[in-house]
Amino acid sequence: MGLRGKISVWITVLLVLAGILFVIPAASKSTFLDQLESWFEDYSEAVDSAQDDDDDDDESSGDVATTPAGKMVVRIEDEIGAYAGIETVNLVQTSFFPESKALAIVVDLRPMLALRARHHQALAALNVANVAERAAAAELARLKTLAKGSGSVATKNVIYAEASWHEAKAKLQGLNFDLQATHDEALQIWGEVISSWILTEDSTQWHRLLSRQDSLLLVTLPLDLSLDKEVSDIRIARDGSRQQARKAIFVSAALATDRVIQGETYYFKTATGQLRTGMRLDAWLPEGSEPLNGVFIPDEAMVWNDGQAWVYVKLEDDLYQRRSLLSGLVAAGGVFMTDELSAGDTLVMRGSQMLLSEEFRWQIEGDD
Repeated sequence: MGLRGKISVWITVLLVLAGILFVIPAASKSTFLDQLESWFEDYSEAVDSAQDDDDDDDESSGDVATTPAGKMVVRIEDEIGAYAGIETVNLVQTSFFPESKALAIVVDLRPMLALRARHHQALAALNVANVAERAAAAELARLKTLAKGSGSVATKNVIYAEASWHEAKAKLQGLNFDLQATHDEALQIWGEVISSWILTEDSTQWHRLLSRQDSLLLVTLPLDLSLDKEVSDIRIARDGSRQQARKAIFVSAALATDRVIQGETYYFKTATGQLRTGMRLDAWLPEGSEPLNGVFIPDEAMVWNDGQAWVYVKLEDDLYQRRSLLSGLVAAGGVFMTDELSAGDTLVMRGSQMLLSEEFRWQIEGDD
């Protein structure tokens, strides 16, 4: 019986007592007390009967209680469970490599093309200077030989030839400096690995980039994250879907960082497919080389409440308990848990929303 009903009964009792005291003053003291005791006994029996009726109503569909550990559980009868379509599965232990998310961008090859063109121009000019220097050196040697042997060559001609040779030699040295400058610039911008692709004449990797078989990616990590030395590949996706992500292979560390994010940067390569220059991608990087042990919770088992994800586990035939996924690690298609849930737990795959509704319905009725 509710509080309002109890108050109403007490008011009725008081009114009856007042009537007895003032309307029937002739009644004997003993008769009055006997009658009063009889009324109280009738009232107690009515209250007990009403409480029994409430208990019967509660057991008709579901109930909410707490375990000894203080966690809320909900009880659902078999008939209701079958109607709600509750389906369960036993969790098994699995391994998982935790991941961190980063930003990747498809690198524009035009600066590489410009650098490669300058390198080729410097190399061609150097080859021409080499030929000119060798010719000047040979002419100088010929004139010196003639001057010593027959004296038919004037000394001034030898001097002119020697000056021409020194000029050709100086030009050759300057072109060597130009060629080295393009090499150093490539190293400072792209690093040793990618520079070798750009500057090597028959580089297979460069031709794959140029023909768009492969794309070069610049991955920028969050400010507080570093790439593990054992990482050889990552996963990337255009639409943020980890399930649709594909592999990208490590190339080298980058030498410049993003002006805004200021995190570590690395180069990776991947098959081009539908990628376009300048596209921004989501990247997932493994954290360390040792896997974690736990259980995998698929997305379809989750139910959301208070801004966080939950699941239900089956404790007995008709008893279910809600567990938080707040400590879980995001994985492709779900969440990986190392606590709260363990192998052997019976996870509710379908019907979680009905259990949540039933749990809160009985909490509201209990409070009322």
